[in-house]
Amino acid sequence: MKCAFLVLILLFSSCKGQEKRGRQQDVSEQENLMQLIESDFYSGTDEEGMIVVTDRKSLLKFYAQVNRTRKPGLAVPEVDFGKEMLLIYCAGKQQGASLPRLFVKNTSDSRLVLGVETTKGEASSTALTSPFSIYSLPLTQKQIIVE
Repeated sequence: MKCAFLVLILLFSSCKGQEKRGRQQDVSEQENLMQLIESDFYSGTDEEGMIVVTDRKSLLKFYAQVNRTRKPGLAVPEVDFGKEMLLIYCAGKQQGASLPRLFVKNTSDSRLVLGVETTKGEASSTALTSPFSIYSLPLTQKQIIVE
């Protein structure tokens, strides 16, 4: 019985699963740079664009635009602008239900390059939407580019 227990312990301790977890953590560290705060189908603007928010006043201005036609409106998130900033991506006027999702394409010392991916909703929807996504990321001086 002791030998079987010893063999099981040796088998599990020699597993390389722990090493793989460390490598995956390094790769996903870039992906975890941004955290999705909120996304919805109405941004209040017909133009595609990106807004970098570094203060509460700008955030309140955006939510005033979004909540103009909503009752009740969306709640404004609490953000510590001393440590982090928000990135708001508005996809512009679109037909159908699809939400934009940003991901990190490339990063360097001076630039953060993001890509846009849309998640498809109902294909048969003919509604006009202007979706947006809000991401939180650590405060940085890098130039943020959306491709």
